[in-house]
Amino acid sequence: MGNYTRYYNIIGENIAYYRKKKHLTQEGLALKANISRVHISHIEAKNVHKAPSLDILFRLCDILDIEPYQLFKEREDM
Repeated sequence: MGNYTRYYNIIGENIAYYRKKKHLTQEGLALKANISRVHISHIEAKNVHKAPSLDILFRLCDILDIEPYQLFKEREDM
């Protein structure tokens, strides 16, 4: 199995970036996605042991008005 830590980092950073861009708190995003604020915190903190499911990633993308590929794309301002 490969080391995917880099991708967890990118996903966590992108979720935090797009959440802030929409002026949402972790609590606000969690409520809209029907998950706990702690789960959002774990994702944004790049906790590989608390990886989100695809269902959760797709829900977050819908809420943040982004396409799923944008979660995996490194931004130049990172």
